[in-house]
Amino acid sequence: MFSKDEVQSGALGRVRRARALVYLIEQEAVRSRDRRVALASSAMPETSLALMTMVEADPELMRRDLPGEADAAFVESFRNARRHASNGPVRSLEANSSHWSVLVPENLELRAEVLHQLALRHEMPVNKSTSIARAFGVGTPDFDAAYLAVTGSPVDTAFSAPTGLLARLRSRRNAG
Repeated sequence: MFSKDEVQSGALGRVRRARALVYLIEQEAVRSRDRRVALASSAMPETSLALMTMVEADPELMRRDLPGEADAAFVESFRNARRHASNGPVRSLEANSSHWSVLVPENLELRAEVLHQLALRHEMPVNKSTSIARAFGVGTPDFDAAYLAVTGSPVDTAFSAPTGLLARLRSRRNAG
């Protein structure tokens, strides 16, 4: 919960505003991703053919003997394909940072709290979150000092260790 000092200093309101902004940022990233997927599928008719092939290959989704069920199965297969193709919310946030970055507040303390709340919700590998870091101003002395003042931790703690094949190879090379 919150300490007495946090409540009296007004930090409680800042945290609530930050959590609301995190939610809005996540929603904008999802909307942007969905728009991009819809545009890509309408631009490439072969995608629709591929999805129809997936429907026909899965007997559970294929219910052509009932009226209207084939369309519902097709729509459901599209939802499932999109769900499985997604590589997580951080990737969506990273890819769509230009769309949600307008939601990042100018106030440094609130901006630092928003990044902190985002880091609490999502694991953000440092090598796969460069656009997120740029949108918040990570690396600038003013923001880094504000993050330290708000959270009591350096801004590096908002990001996790690098992930991926190159990161594993580098860590093996440095260990050996």
